[in-house]
Amino acid sequence: MTDVFTFIRSEKANFPVTWMCHKLGVARASFYRWLRPEKLTPTQQRHVTLAESVQRVYDREKGKAGRDQIAFMLRNEGVRVAVGTVGSIMRERGLRAVRMKAWKQTTDQDRDARTAHIRNHMLDVHGVRDFTSSTPGTRLVGDITY
Repeated sequence: MTDVFTFIRSEKANFPVTWMCHKLGVARASFYRWLRPEKLTPTQQRHVTLAESVQRVYDREKGKAGRDQIAFMLRNEGVRVAVGTVGSIMRERGLRAVRMKAWKQTTDQDRDARTAHIRNHMLDVHGVRDFTSSTPGTRLVGDITY
């Protein structure tokens, strides 16, 4: 497309721009937009600035802060930004907060403790564990569930 616009610019002294754009199948507005120097609008400039700020905070927090936390930190720095804007910038840049999985220790293991290695001989009948009993209290079963 740039070649077409370059050709139109070089020949506009000889032919009308409207006629050349029509014959070459390009929109006249596109040609004139191509001629203008690329300048960012104030909104686009703000977006670039916000994107750099979001990236800076994300890197500083080592990727552990999400959109809510980053928006909060930026507001504390005096940058006015909405949570949704931070979220969209993070999506654009492929930034995702790393969430740490909660970990809870459920057992204190004593490596020196003596442990019993008891097999359930009473329940093993021909390789099948039989938990039925005709007399109460003769076969006891326990379970530890976390």
